[in-house]
Amino acid sequence: MKRRALITGVLILAGFVWAATVGAMYQSIRRFESTPGRGAEARPSWPAKSRIARAHDKWTLVMLVHPRCGCTRASIQELERIVEMTGPTVQPYLVVYRPSDFRSGWEKTEVLDAASRVQRARIVIDDDGEEAKLFGGFTSGQTFLYDRQGTLRFSGGITSLRGHEGVNRGSMDVVDIVESKARQGVHPVFGCAIVTAAESEQKK
Repeated sequence: MKRRALITGVLILAGFVWAATVGAMYQSIRRFESTPGRGAEARPSWPAKSRIARAHDKWTLVMLVHPRCGCTRASIQELERIVEMTGPTVQPYLVVYRPSDFRSGWEKTEVLDAASRVQRARIVIDDDGEEAKLFGGFTSGQTFLYDRQGTLRFSGGITSLRGHEGVNRGSMDVVDIVESKARQGVHPVFGCAIVTAAESEQKK
């Protein structure tokens, strides 16, 4: 009888431990998904030293992409939706990070494949994050929207959480700005780090 009670007690305790572990894991995942990356220190106008050719007859959208950041797939999917909604009035650039001391082809991932499929998008390979530093961005998925005069009108992310696609304030701000329903927008960005604050400071 005592043995049965002991086994029952152990099983109950194990159940509590299991439930607590699952709960802790869930909370940890939710914390990760809802914690934004470092926001950009965006310049008010297009960086003069950028090698990207800004469009003068349409809006220019720049998204920073870490090709090994799975969260960025959702950002790219949101960008596809933005491009569909705004049409040819927006020229998107996807600036893809690549460390210069890594093997050739390191950046060729499913994320890059997805980026390559965005309508009218131009892919820019960014060795050592030099372009990211010029734009003042730190995080994959960081998006900048510039008007025809090169003035920054939106800076931030276009997803609501890490790896979550769907309607959110960031992507809607971009559409509203292009359609003249809003003047400016800022939104948290959810993704992996591209460059550190120290690296960006060195570029200033």
